[in-house]
Amino acid sequence: MFRSWSILRVWCLTPLLALPLCALAQGEYSNWYFGQQAGLQLAARSAPQVLPAGRLSSPSACATLSDAAGNLLLYSNGEQVWNRQHQLMAGGQALGGNAFVAQGCALLRSPSGTSAVAYVFTQRLAGPSTPYSTGLPVVADVQLGAAGGLGQVVQTNRPVVADTVLQRLGERQFAPYQALVRHANGHDVWLLTRLHERGIFLASLIDGSGTWPCARTVTSRVFAPRISSSATWAGTLVASPDGRSLLYNDVGSSFLLSFDPATGRVSAPLPLAYPAPAISAQINPYALGGAFSPDGQRLYLNRVYQPAGGTAVGNSAVQVVQYDLAAGPAAAVAASGIEVYSVTNRNNAKNLPHYSQRGPDGVIYFAVDQAPALDAILVPNARGRACRYTPGYQPLGGKMAGQALPGNLNDANLGPLLATRDAFGCSGQRVVLRAGAATGSGPTDSLRWNLGDGRPAVRTAVATDTLVATYPAPGSYALRIDRRRQGVVVATASATVRISAAPVVRLAQTPDTSACAPLRVQLSAGPQPAGTRYRWQDGSTAATLTAAAPGPYWVDVVNAGGCVARAAVQVSAVDCPVLASRLPTIITPNGDAFNQTFVLKGLNAPDWSLRVYNRWGREVCAQERYDNGWAAPGQPAGVYYYLLRNPQTGQQLKGWVEVVR
Repeated sequence: MFRSWSILRVWCLTPLLALPLCALAQGEYSNWYFGQQAGLQLAARSAPQVLPAGRLSSPSACATLSDAAGNLLLYSNGEQVWNRQHQLMAGGQALGGNAFVAQGCALLRSPSGTSAVAYVFTQRLAGPSTPYSTGLPVVADVQLGAAGGLGQVVQTNRPVVADTVLQRLGERQFAPYQALVRHANGHDVWLLTRLHERGIFLASLIDGSGTWPCARTVTSRVFAPRISSSATWAGTLVASPDGRSLLYNDVGSSFLLSFDPATGRVSAPLPLAYPAPAISAQINPYALGGAFSPDGQRLYLNRVYQPAGGTAVGNSAVQVVQYDLAAGPAAAVAASGIEVYSVTNRNNAKNLPHYSQRGPDGVIYFAVDQAPALDAILVPNARGRACRYTPGYQPLGGKMAGQALPGNLNDANLGPLLATRDAFGCSGQRVVLRAGAATGSGPTDSLRWNLGDGRPAVRTAVATDTLVATYPAPGSYALRIDRRRQGVVVATASATVRISAAPVVRLAQTPDTSACAPLRVQLSAGPQPAGTRYRWQDGSTAATLTAAAPGPYWVDVVNAGGCVARAAVQVSAVDCPVLASRLPTIITPNGDAFNQTFVLKGLNAPDWSLRVYNRWGREVCAQERYDNGWAAPGQPAGVYYYLLRNPQTGQQLKGWVEVVR
């Protein structure tokens, strides 16, 4: 479900075949127009540039589309469309959407690859007071070459989902969320929406055919139907870079869901736990926006808090939370949230970060409502506050932001090939390498993996987008992945795989892992270099651990390179002849005050349970916490057999004692 990605440089190796592939990876979503006539041009290798000429005015909804070279084509707020000269586009004055919805507008170049057509997706709402859609998600067709190359909206209000589908599902109301997700074939696109009350997600396939309603809509029943129809403007639906995970914020809850970009199925909702906020908790929270880091290992979401009974200035606040998608099992991911930023009433109740978006430069930007600058997470791949949340990072040239930023395709600006981040494997341990689908490419037959360690290259089918490798020795290795179409290399990606030496650890025991009471076995991971960290099975972090009870013990040793090795040992308690030899072999309960009872010399008697049996095996005494007082009451003289057991250590002592009257 959770995978690691990063941006890699792409070269066009075969001009005729690779040109569309490489060009498409450059700048389609590099220009942003949003808020109150604010604009930015973002690029992977240069600082953001303020765009001063924008005409869009929107409290939330916004989307921008450019060509492969980053030249502006059009932008929209879901209600109107502007062309590249910042004029209202012909036919684009009344789309029927609503600018108050954060995800109320999305733009997409037709996946056909040949026709100069763009699609504007909107959600028709009844009005600004209606928190959910009252009809179908609709699309407007834009002919980019019409009107002298300025573009023209030729059709509007075309339904995306067939009415027969909605009749079968029994609902026509949609929640105000939508997301564009690349199909697993690297060519088509899914438009994801959700019915408001039924808990059903819909994935409508956009294949460039221009067929509306979509010929294929996949439905996934994920949540139980709502009890009431109450809703909110808050919330979001965002896909990870590889399209296999979705963040879904719905009022006061957040979920991580699995998505299959090949079938369009949504499944496995994982509720995310929120950490306690550093800000005052005497307020009502609800979830807003979210974004995935470029490498896909971190997820960010923010929650807005407003006072009960109103939105008085001075009480509103925001908490930004980061989740570690590489934390391990689903439960660990759900519990991995940590606060990376919080703010209360910055300037006034409006100036708080709302919806976020990952930019082409790898930075995650936050729209700060009615503020002249955007907040930003500068190192979104880093864990915790090392991600560097920076308030007021990007000025807007005197313009004001709204509550949202332009939406993108999930794999926008990531290039046609993706692979495991330049980073960290460990010698002798498995390293998972990943290649993503080729953005905008046609059919592909194979991937060729050169691991950079002298081994022959490995070829896999394109459907096999992961490769598990083991590097036996530490060092830096140049990974190269070639994508082939009909035997010809059409794109290449590279990354540096840095392999660190794995720790060598063997648990040493003093005196031995089989010991007598009192059980005190010191466990040590052995000599380790400076900077090594330890974590024992009980959560302790010292270099040694004293075992006081039998059972399994283990330690994870993490070296300075981040590599982990685990060693385990079984500590057991054994019958101890030395202790047993100290116990009496005869007692004389004759009333002379000497040697009257069976006394556990050298042991704390209440720590032990006692069972005594006569020579025929019949139990004649049983005490769970022995009191040193057994004097064979009512029993004849003779030999008796005892079993002593310490329930804390598991030790047992067996022997015999003679009773002399």
